[in-house]
Amino acid sequence: MITMGVSGLAELERKLIELGEKVGTQVLRDAGKAALEPVLEDMKQHAGFDDSASGEHMRDSIKIRSSSSKSKGNAVVYLRVGPSKKHFIKALAQEMGTVKQVASPFIRPALDYNQAKVLRILAVEIRDRIENKR
Repeated sequence: MITMGVSGLAELERKLIELGEKVGTQVLRDAGKAALEPVLEDMKQHAGFDDSASGEHMRDSIKIRSSSSKSKGNAVVYLRVGPSKKHFIKALAQEMGTVKQVASPFIRPALDYNQAKVLRILAVEIRDRIENKR
């Protein structure tokens, strides 16, 4: 389990509310995507690749995806980084292993290794984007 300590969320929420829901959600989405860039690159670097396979490779389908919803009046942004649904089984097999395939994790290590970097980038990006929207 990945555990991260974050402080100042009440102040962040006030600043985002000042910007308005639509702009605040966009600030979070853009900052989150920028922060997850190191995880994306790490995953792509360590994802399996088969030269003999035709069509899209799992490595090429790894992207940062976002969605948002309203939860108790607040806008919530969800960000995911990983392969497309089409490559889910292949990614799971590489990550966890199978009877015939030894596990070669690339998703969890990318998250674990870049955790501190993601938090640093996220803090800087949110601060810069809030200041530039005023």
